[in-house]
Amino acid sequence: MDWPTRAATWAFSLALLGGLGGAQAPLALPARGGQVYALLVGINNYRPYPETPQLPPLSFAESDARKLAAVFRDSSKGNSAKVRLLLDDAATKTAIEAELRELAKRLGKHDTLVFYFSGHGFPDSTGQATLIPSDGKATDEETWLSLDNVQALVEKYSSNQGKLILILDACFSGQSAVGSRSFSLPGRKAPSQTRAPAPNGENVILASSANTQPSWEDAELGGGVFTIYLLEAISGKGDANGDGYLTLAEAYEYATSRVEIYARQRGKTQTPQLYGTGDFVLSLNPTVAAKGRLAQLKLLNKITGDQFDTLAAWVDADQPPEDLRAYFSGDLSDAQFLGLVRAGAIPNVLPEAGHDPRVLKVGALRRGGKIRLEQFWVLVEMIRVGKAPSDLSDYLSGKLRETAFLNRLRAGAIAGVPR
Repeated sequence: MDWPTRAATWAFSLALLGGLGGAQAPLALPARGGQVYALLVGINNYRPYPETPQLPPLSFAESDARKLAAVFRDSSKGNSAKVRLLLDDAATKTAIEAELRELAKRLGKHDTLVFYFSGHGFPDSTGQATLIPSDGKATDEETWLSLDNVQALVEKYSSNQGKLILILDACFSGQSAVGSRSFSLPGRKAPSQTRAPAPNGENVILASSANTQPSWEDAELGGGVFTIYLLEAISGKGDANGDGYLTLAEAYEYATSRVEIYARQRGKTQTPQLYGTGDFVLSLNPTVAAKGRLAQLKLLNKITGDQFDTLAAWVDADQPPEDLRAYFSGDLSDAQFLGLVRAGAIPNVLPEAGHDPRVLKVGALRRGGKIRLEQFWVLVEMIRVGKAPSDLSDYLSGKLRETAFLNRLRAGAIAGVPR
């Protein structure tokens, strides 16, 4: 890559950081591939219809959706680009489908749409798991929303791009149980065989219970049992390997064990189910994840113990250096970050012993914030290939003072170096 092209590439990379140089920019890590869009639905009360069985009200479906929406809106836990919340009367079939269409249109190849539903479910006449919108009519399946139709709608409007994750705190057993999110219809038997939810392609379905079981609510816990323990997992308790990244599989394992214990202690049954691959990162702990990445560099002997200690201290600081934030946000590769560390470009971090003194001199400029990152890369590359212009050679040899060198650099007077 020639120098102008390299400079343009890094200028574009820095533009993507969106004001990273601000002193109060938070520490962040890439939580998931691509952008994440989320639609969260919670329904406590269902529309009544004359001469039609009334769907029983729920107590915590709405608050469950609010709590999970807060997680997806928390920028420190991931990279959600758009979060929509539909509650009670607003969660009609038309509104849910409209929001799914709108979010699906935004999906790119690496993006994810999360659809959370907390409310009533029911098996349709074919035994398929079906969600009941707030205007759903108990005796009219046309007013319900099957999981197959949800997936088909998203696939259509996303042009089969991205992934859909359905998180369902609902019951599809078709049997009534007081204190649960299940119900039965007078004069109608549940299908003799209910079908387990089936994800299409790379889609994933995380269900609060098996297709023949109730999904319980609990006043003492203050929510749907499954959602409460899912939120507890997201709080950090479910990170089984301690790497700071909570995957959907880890959240499922954590919530399942606790939901089953809850149910068993009360003489009930409820076993959450995961259909598909649960490798999606649901949330993260930036500090733990950042130190984990640094620990890997240390274990691979890419950085020294002293360098690790100083970098880890920066992670705990309110204002970590710009280049460290860029590394954790995914805008610098391991190799690029290590190049900065070895050149002494990260404040307080000792450079690599025996490193090229010319590179260390350029690193000191970057460490002091006197040159931009793309300028650093171009200058180091010039030194590496032995094609430094006379201004750079004079500065490195001591013939040109730092002030004069920087003045020429900022004026764009040094060939091949962006101003």
